[in-house]
Amino acid sequence: MKKQFAVCVLLLVMVFALTGCTKGSSVLLESVEMSEADSWSISYKKFNGYKEREVNLTGDEEHSFFVEVTTNSGNLALSISNEDGTTLYTGNKMPSSTFEVKAKSAEKYTIRFTADNHQGSWSVKWK
Repeated sequence: MKKQFAVCVLLLVMVFALTGCTKGSSVLLESVEMSEADSWSISYKKFNGYKEREVNLTGDEEHSFFVEVTTNSGNLALSISNEDGTTLYTGNKMPSSTFEVKAKSAEKYTIRFTADNHQGSWSVKWK
């Protein structure tokens, strides 16, 4: 029994280490969220507040964030910043759009979405 418990705990730790954790203070209605090692997406009927995720990019190649936003109503803002607080991208009152944000160095980045009665979805992938 103790061995099974230890294996379960180890698996949970590995899942969080590989996929990353999201955090925030928000109210979401009818939402579906997916958080994987190289992507984060969510769709919802209503989103108020903020959600953020830290991403560690590694390697010598140039990195990119690929963002897709769908806005049916309300306001959505996005910021992507690195560990020392330098902002790579900031957008407010975002319309439905698809775009790329380049990150020239391998380091830790924070992706933060802030919403005011937003209805829609977003998806972020990175490499």
